[in-house]
Amino acid sequence: MAIFKINGIENSIDQKVAVGYAQLCLMYALDDGLPHSQKQISEQWGISKTTLNTIVKRWQQEGLLVLNKIPGKRREMEICLTEEGILRAKKALESVYMAEDAAIKQTMEKYSEKFVEALEYYAESLEKVVATFEEKEIHHNEQ
Repeated sequence: MAIFKINGIENSIDQKVAVGYAQLCLMYALDDGLPHSQKQISEQWGISKTTLNTIVKRWQQEGLLVLNKIPGKRREMEICLTEEGILRAKKALESVYMAEDAAIKQTMEKYSEKFVEALEYYAESLEKVVATFEEKEIHHNEQ
């Protein structure tokens, strides 16, 4: 239930910062200043490719991001925020980062840094287990 509660809180953040959840995830992903492909963001952040592509096209038209060719890739493009995009992301993410920092500090005071390691391990384990379910389902449907 705690994971669902966290997801619900994260989904409600978009109302507080007046940015849609998928848009907030994209800002978060690009806020590290590194280029990322749409495929990479879709996989890492759980945003559907269609939703992500719609946001990318709109933001590109608004001048918030640019798409650059990735050397050695035919169709994949890297997404980079423009200066205006960086400013908008910083503004939207400022209160999110403050809330997360306060919550993680309180949690680590009580449970130590092991909490973060345990949460990361749980996420990786869940991802692996779900992948095996998907493989079993594919094989079951093939029969």
